[in-house]
Amino acid sequence: CVVRPSKRPLGGEADQMAKEHERTSAWAVLGIAGDFGHLSWHDPFHVRRLGSTYKGEVRAGVTVFLSMAYILPVNSSMLSLAMGQSLQDQLVCATALASCFGCWLMGILSNYPFALAPGMGTNAFLTFSIVLAGRLPWQSALAAVFVAGCLFVTLSATGLRTMLVRLLPAGVQDSMGAGVGLFLCFVAYQESQGMGLTAADNATKVALAELSGYNAAKIWLSVAVLLVAAACYAAKVPGAAIAGIAFGTAVCWVEGWIRGVNDSVFGYPFRAMGNPTAPGFKIYAPNAVVSSPSLDGLAGAFWQGLSDASRPETSGAFWSTVSVLCLTDLLDPSGTFVAVARVAGLTDSQGRLPLRRQNMAFLSDAGASIIGAALGVSTVCTYGESAAGVSDGGKTGLVPLVTGACFGLSMFFAPVVSAIPPLATGPILLIISALMFSGIGAVAWDDFQE
Repeated sequence: CVVRPSKRPLGGEADQMAKEHERTSAWAVLGIAGDFGHLSWHDPFHVRRLGSTYKGEVRAGVTVFLSMAYILPVNSSMLSLAMGQSLQDQLVCATALASCFGCWLMGILSNYPFALAPGMGTNAFLTFSIVLAGRLPWQSALAAVFVAGCLFVTLSATGLRTMLVRLLPAGVQDSMGAGVGLFLCFVAYQESQGMGLTAADNATKVALAELSGYNAAKIWLSVAVLLVAAACYAAKVPGAAIAGIAFGTAVCWVEGWIRGVNDSVFGYPFRAMGNPTAPGFKIYAPNAVVSSPSLDGLAGAFWQGLSDASRPETSGAFWSTVSVLCLTDLLDPSGTFVAVARVAGLTDSQGRLPLRRQNMAFLSDAGASIIGAALGVSTVCTYGESAAGVSDGGKTGLVPLVTGACFGLSMFFAPVVSAIPPLATGPILLIISALMFSGIGAVAWDDFQE
């Protein structure tokens, strides 16, 4: 997501970091030098030095989790289309665990209030453009994520990532998020993964869905979810996305419990034309609340797909996927780093991050993608929703530590999360796409060099 930088003047901390930037050694430019002064008993994470409090940091961490928790049902629901509905509970656990480890890496190594989770956009790209399009099996798609993560660790450690980011025109970075946002908007409208407004068509590829039976009920409830979430966003309610998801989910669950499998209006996959006795049919109502986390059939599955990197019939698709993931990882998280840091007043007068801490932030972001691929999810990246914690007073690495702990606890509630219907998460995708598209306004349209 693209976050608008603040116009407010930067404080003393930013001035100190500007001086630090000027005296940065050649060793730091390599990308492997870090600043770990925040790991001290005197002032852990520099909370007092930055003018914050431990209570405020914890509150900000919970706020970020509420703003990002939609990724648990959305990511698991989307990836299960490619990997199979039988793995949805495991995908919830993998998403929570990858987010947990990514947040902890960022907080401990960089001391920045940046939270990480499997990225929206890359999960849709892998699901629809790679796996469902028949280019690669899902194990090979995870292998591509793993290889891209390894390449990005190398780029970050050698300092090439910093150099490449500085060479990219600002217009390219601003427009990349808008392109991904348009794609998410298309996914949000789809019949199988969102609001049910569009369906596949042999002649035009996309057409309006039939507004009858299951589809009509789904669309009207999705619109209600959209209105609830949008109202919460407008009122700046922490966890606005979760409020919308909770509303739509509660309606589906209560209706499913009351009416039962045979009469449920919101049955899956298509209640108006489906057979309740067919394999895979279910109503959206969980039969359990807590379960033991399991990654069976998912963790380590990328090893099975590494062989496609060298097979003549699949090597082209494999390495093109790696290239796209590398380009996306280069543009999206790097811009998010600077944007959120500007909101927090953590950049110097030139809008740059201190190089040593930036090194660790880049390494954390890249390393989290390797962990995510090993667990069985798409690329893990920094979220623009981190700005919600910054606006709530968060300034240090304690924010992602608290957010990561919340994600870690959530994996024990996989039965509840996996029963959240797409009609409740689709409208949230639509709102996210609008937020991502807002960055297009920063492009200098009257400058033809851009």
